[in-house]
Amino acid sequence: MRTLLAVVIVLCCAMPASAGRVEELTPYFSTQYFTWQERIDGRRLLKEEGPLFSVGARLGAVTDSSLTVRGKAELFGSEVGYRGETQAPNPAPVHTRVTYLGTEAEADLGYRLRPAVIVVEPFGGIGYRYWLRDLQDSRTSDGTQVSGYTEEWMVGYCRLGARAATTAAGMNLVAAGGAKFPFYVGNTIDFAGSGETTFHPKGRWSGFAEAGGSYRSFTMSVYYEGFRFQRSDLKMVQGTAYFQPDSSSDIFGMRLGWTF
Repeated sequence: MRTLLAVVIVLCCAMPASAGRVEELTPYFSTQYFTWQERIDGRRLLKEEGPLFSVGARLGAVTDSSLTVRGKAELFGSEVGYRGETQAPNPAPVHTRVTYLGTEAEADLGYRLRPAVIVVEPFGGIGYRYWLRDLQDSRTSDGTQVSGYTEEWMVGYCRLGARAATTAAGMNLVAAGGAKFPFYVGNTIDFAGSGETTFHPKGRWSGFAEAGGSYRSFTMSVYYEGFRFQRSDLKMVQGTAYFQPDSSSDIFGMRLGWTF
């Protein structure tokens, strides 16, 4: 997965040299409402929710042959609330806090169609999302100590979608949407006394969408991004079988940027 991240970064950095014209360089700040849920056989085990914050930049270029190359890289993190339960065989309700810290990079290749009023751009691409999920120590309602732990997630995914752009009342309006599929998912946990174990949930299709506008150099948009993962295979750790349950994340955000 580190090789995939390197490929994404190289593609993003190579755009100005390989494209005919750089049309966007936009540093941005984003605030997000994040939700993470895990389920077994449809029963929800836990729900995490709260704000995440990110900073990043977008880069876009178009060639003389109407091919487009776009990239995005960002850092994100914050602390969110956790409502769930301790592990079997005797689960007990527990509330705690979870710290998230991670990075995401994407690179898309598209083709620009030019109708009379609306510019349409179908595209495909790849992305890489890495994050640490650090569950803090807590106590159950009867005072039992619950130890936290840290998960290290790596997700590689492909994207298919389309963008549309037009101009109205002096503003540039843009909308994009599509679907993505994680082709690699890894969740690594360091179990005390046995070392690291990596679980591999199966990827499932999910959606993404964004709509916004720009006036002169100022840009603003709202967006949605989802991930869906299917339960991993069992792995034995110190004689006990563990697995990553069905998991999902949903992000609703607002992005503010300045285009150079």
